Amino acid sequence: MPRVSLLMAVIMLIHTVVPLQIASAEILDPGAGGCPINTIVGGDNLVQNGDFAQGAVGFTSALINRGDGIYPDDSNGGGFSIQTGNVVYPPFETNPFIYGRPFPGDPQRDVPPSNTYFYSNPSEANYRAGYGRVNLWTQVVAVAPNTTYNFFAYFDNLLDPVKSANGTADPIIELRVNNVSVGTTLVPKTPDRWVPIQFAFTTGHNVTSITLQIDSLTNNTFGDDFAMTQINLKQCVSGVGVAKYAFPPVAETRNGQEGFRLEYWITFRNLGANPVTNVQAVDDLATVFAGAEAWEVVSLSPVSENGFAVLNVNPSFDGQHDLELLAANQSLAPGQRARLRLVTWVQPPSGPVVFRNIVSLVARSGTVTVTDVSMPGLDPDPNGNGDPKEEDEIGATISIFSPFKYWVPIVSR
Repeated sequence: MPRVSLLMAVIMLIHTVVPLQIASAEILDPGAGGCPINTIVGGDNLVQNGDFAQGAVGFTSALINRGDGIYPDDSNGGGFSIQTGNVVYPPFETNPFIYGRPFPGDPQRDVPPSNTYFYSNPSEANYRAGYGRVNLWTQVVAVAPNTTYNFFAYFDNLLDPVKSANGTADPIIELRVNNVSVGTTLVPKTPDRWVPIQFAFTTGHNVTSITLQIDSLTNNTFGDDFAMTQINLKQCVSGVGVAKYAFPPVAETRNGQEGFRLEYWITFRNLGANPVTNVQAVDDLATVFAGAEAWEVVSLSPVSENGFAVLNVNPSFDGQHDLELLAANQSLAPGQRARLRLVTWVQPPSGPVVFRNIVSLVARSGTVTVTDVSMPGLDPDPNGNGDPKEEDEIGATISIFSPFKYWVPIVSR
């Protein structure tokens, strides 16, 4: 074979084989519903300007940027606009039916509130140009190989569910990774709230960057107005949870003062398949008992029971100056539980008082910091899905003291 022909054959082989190998390794096992069971999102958001607080920077879009705070009228070419706070459109309407509002935040996924958002309103020409598809947002993000991530963002259908005309289209959103669809979701007018759309995936070998993309597949300009914000890419890691249980108060005199003995059990649990290290918990009793006449820590000790690991406690914990419950460098193996017994004494005021207590937990899952705040009870994850940060699994442990006494008369016959 001539030398030139051989060179051309090698070039053709590179162009036909190598791209296929790279593409097949870049995204594996996409799954709806976010991180796999027994994992949670953790670490920093790898997306730049995901809340659009910096304006229209850090991403590309097939839509025209109409400017901040502008109504991107689809009858005038459509486009997008970065909005701030509460807005009403069209402003010239006597009975507007488009309402934008700030994003309230999502504590379950450690996403803060955002006052800015991307208002998308593609035109008919935009959909025609994309054959029914419009790219809203694209960004290249640095990642680690062989790592599971959750790609998620929040969307709000801007049409008022009552005032909007019948037959208006609900936006259809598609998330894509390296031009591979990881799922599509409808953004309904009802319930009228911000909704998360999320899909998890795993990177392949030698992958150090990926292209994230959000498209609209609505292909209908009659009602596809929606907002999006807090676009995130976070790792899926082992979660760790904490729960705090309060026993009923027991009257007890201490140092000549009448008060009550309050015993708490604090339960820690590694909910994932990987070990967690640097486990530490904080209990601010000075804030809890701020309304008490007097209080003190009586004892803090690990509970040694079958099925529970023994964690070393912090001997200097006093709930006021030193708030850390555990000694340094504590860890939990996959699925492992541990429990502490905290005994306090408190003298409540003469009037009614409610003592609310929450323990804050932090640990390391690999290189990622994971957190949780306690829920009342003995199990940080009662529904067993591996995510202790759901809304119904967070809450204060409460002890109530009242000055009222109920006297039941005894009648002798």
